[in-house]
Amino acid sequence: MKMRLNVRGVTIRTFQALSTRNYRYFFWGQLVSVTGSWLQSTAQAWLILDLTHSAFMLGLLVMVQFLPNLLLQPLGGLVADRFPKRAMLLGTQSAFAIVAGVLGLSVGLGVVQVWEVFVVVLAFGLINVIDGPTRQAFVPEMVGSDQLPNAVALNSSVFNAARVVGPAVGGILIATVGTALCFDLNAISYLAVIAALYLMHPEELHLMKRTAKRVEGTLAQLREGGAYAVRTPEVLLVMVLMLVVGTFTYNLSVLIPAFARDGLHSGATTFGLLSAALGVGALGGALGVAYAGKAAMPTLLVGCGVFGGFLALAGQTTSLVPAMGLLAVTGVGMIVYSALSNSIIQLYTPARLRGRVMALYLWVFMGSTPIGSPLTGLIEQNWGSRAAMTIAGLVAVATAIGGSIWWARRRRRPSGGYASAGPLAEAPTA
Repeated sequence: MKMRLNVRGVTIRTFQALSTRNYRYFFWGQLVSVTGSWLQSTAQAWLILDLTHSAFMLGLLVMVQFLPNLLLQPLGGLVADRFPKRAMLLGTQSAFAIVAGVLGLSVGLGVVQVWEVFVVVLAFGLINVIDGPTRQAFVPEMVGSDQLPNAVALNSSVFNAARVVGPAVGGILIATVGTALCFDLNAISYLAVIAALYLMHPEELHLMKRTAKRVEGTLAQLREGGAYAVRTPEVLLVMVLMLVVGTFTYNLSVLIPAFARDGLHSGATTFGLLSAALGVGALGGALGVAYAGKAAMPTLLVGCGVFGGFLALAGQTTSLVPAMGLLAVTGVGMIVYSALSNSIIQLYTPARLRGRVMALYLWVFMGSTPIGSPLTGLIEQNWGSRAAMTIAGLVAVATAIGGSIWWARRRRRPSGGYASAGPLAEAPTA
């Protein structure tokens, strides 16, 4: 009986944000939609490799997809702060569905060209400029500040549960019926999020109260968000860490398919299994973060180191099973690092700036990809997929060590106190 009560208590604590009706709708809609997105991501990578036989072209494709984030992401954050987030998400999710359907039709008819794939992923990138910061800033409106760390971690668990299912199913579908069905299923999956957004009760949202103070002008408002990020040490450290790790380590959509094809000399099924193994570990890490319910900087730094260290080790393996095991541990570190990065930024940012500051975070995270992806592809082209994966992992380890030294020195300063302010600035940072 006691064990049963303990299990029930752990379950309630881990999934506490699901007690909020609006978030519960969003959670299940996202689970379906993100699974579809992973189907498309898997098929997209394999399609471009099949059409071009070039790891560099795969890196270039990823660069094109995330280039809009590099160029336009701060403006997307400004849009997220200015307009109703629920309405904006209904628009962006509908646009995603249409674009995915167009690609599925082209591939299914057998007329797809390389340039068409590039145009479609560019369209996805442009839509995501608005969708990304809006979706991130919408989470506090659904759950409030008390349940925010739990909700962010559950969002990560959705992403990584989908990472388990999507690539594995995608690999099987690619090997049996081809890539077209993956794109079609992704287009259909967006209907789940659209339905969830329609079913929400707007009166239950924690909408931001507008204050009399308002910074006029687009550039002035963008500068306001940037200035807050620079003068808030928690936010600044997360941004700097992600700039390095996002550029050199997070290019998994380039690293893993090339490692499956060239490192392990296998096909789409192995690619799917490797991605699923990473997702299994990441799902476990996300649920652990959800249960802990805290955003601590030292834990974030450890997660970054584990992410990089085990990725480097995975790059040295020569068979599937050890690679899957090491990538599973890589996934744990990866999601602890990314989920806590997201939580710390949201918790230390006032509501009126959250869209802009989250856009800066996504700008650093996703905007670094256009730089890192072709670089990773070039390393793989010239030195091989094993060297590329090892270098990527070691960069994350070095970044975690450097961040730990900086944070420890700052914590020893006698001045005390934080620059952060606002209603959500009371997160424990250990």
